[in-house]
Amino acid sequence: MVEGPGCTLNGEKIRARIRKGQTIKEIKGSLTKPGGSPFHSLHGVQYSGVETLGKELFMYFGLKALRVHFGMNGSLRINPTVLKERSGQSQKPALEIHLTNDTVCFFDTTVEIRWTEDCEQRVRSSSHLDVCSPTFSMPRSEEAVRAQGGRMLCDVLLDQSVMPGVGNIIKNEALFDSGLHPAVKVQQLTDKQIHHLVKMTRDFTLLFYKCRKSGSPLHRHYKVYKRPQCGQCSHVITACRLGDHGRMTYFCERCQRGDPSGLDVSMLPVRNSLIGWVYREQPEECVGKKEEEDWICEVCTLINPPECAACDACLTARPKGDSPQKDTFIWLDLIKYPCTAFKKPDQDLKLNWRSAFGTSTLVFSDLTPNNNNSNQLKPLNSPHGAHLNSTAQGSHKHNICQGTSSPNYASGGWDKHDAAAGYSAGENSHPSKKMRIDNGTPNSRRPAALRVVHKHGENKGRIFYTCSLPPETKCNFFEWADSYFPFCHHGKRCLMRTVLKLGPNNGRNFYTCSLIKGKQCDFFQWAVNAPGC
Repeated sequence: MVEGPGCTLNGEKIRARIRKGQTIKEIKGSLTKPGGSPFHSLHGVQYSGVETLGKELFMYFGLKALRVHFGMNGSLRINPTVLKERSGQSQKPALEIHLTNDTVCFFDTTVEIRWTEDCEQRVRSSSHLDVCSPTFSMPRSEEAVRAQGGRMLCDVLLDQSVMPGVGNIIKNEALFDSGLHPAVKVQQLTDKQIHHLVKMTRDFTLLFYKCRKSGSPLHRHYKVYKRPQCGQCSHVITACRLGDHGRMTYFCERCQRGDPSGLDVSMLPVRNSLIGWVYREQPEECVGKKEEEDWICEVCTLINPPECAACDACLTARPKGDSPQKDTFIWLDLIKYPCTAFKKPDQDLKLNWRSAFGTSTLVFSDLTPNNNNSNQLKPLNSPHGAHLNSTAQGSHKHNICQGTSSPNYASGGWDKHDAAAGYSAGENSHPSKKMRIDNGTPNSRRPAALRVVHKHGENKGRIFYTCSLPPETKCNFFEWADSYFPFCHHGKRCLMRTVLKLGPNNGRNFYTCSLIKGKQCDFFQWAVNAPGC
């Protein structure tokens, strides 16, 4: 689903690249009918502006406007040169608007004609509730949430009349940041908890927006959404369908409370903050200690490297206050983010340099990567290694494809028994069906990616292996991954599904009949050691 930040960015693209005052020369696309279409009434009308509200985009043309909803995979292109799908065939847009100097194409979207006055009035009345709007009002949003007394939080956040722009990703991550269970009702919350919930929703929305605008990966900030483990405490994530519409919901039973009566929002961890690293159950190697910082000599004020126990100039011992403190629970640490997690050099060459001002030490460090160890994968039970299932280990002929030296992706999966055994997912690994493996060997056989058929037809729901590289560089490798699945009572290959109901079996995979409801047989079998398990 294209959430509020994506729709806002699409509006900014149109506002920045499409000049106002241009007239419509032609409108075509899959939404227009050959005999006559309501969109043809816009011929010759001038474009006067664009606005967004939540997940909706409004393009104004005189007295009429186009209301665009991007749905699950909608997108737009401005002045496209070639429109081709992966198969090489031409991709037909849902609506293609030819203006005087520019062309706007909408793909996989829903477009309707509305009155401009009604759209402008709706934007003015609800812009203070839009989590992506610069005029967002915290008090008004809190009041709107408080008015939903008996509804569950997972339904309230997705209600576009309460908080326009919030989608499933923002909902799950905001509830985690608030420490609240998705099934908690609004009437159970205090005013302070409601304020914190709205604030966390707004904060993650802005993070969402910045990542999409800069092109940085958003999934690195996920704590629960499509993750096998909690990004805070490494507990197994519960995936289920909750709410009136049965939307997929992800939450941590350990970090998110079902009873908010004793929840103190001031003690909740904050993203990328020190308290978040103090309370997480991760090795202490994730942060830089005080003794790893440079220290200043109290006598000659020379700045010394952290490994020196005495000053290089006057040989004064390092102050005791800078010594390691093993018994300290909360320290003033420097967080090592993934982009600044520097590695110590393997070898250092030190030379003493004498001058009129004293003796100093020159350190020559070799930071070149070690070729002998560059091709070795991290052990599976390493605290910082990514958890890989049988699909990613490359031990079966069905999950190997031929590729280049680009990063590899293999299908991920999670079993609660693995969590009990001590395996943990990589901190920056992709939380969904792909997990990254960097072997660095050119022209090597790499683990393939596990995919699911989503197109309607007899193969819908089946899983298969394909090349894990981007479409531009991927090979033509393809193989079904269900060759060893059992047959149902109809004699057809079974499908593998996941238990989404809350309970002890949540997250387990099982085999069932592939026919539609009403024609299925009663075949059932738990899936053990299957791809993706």
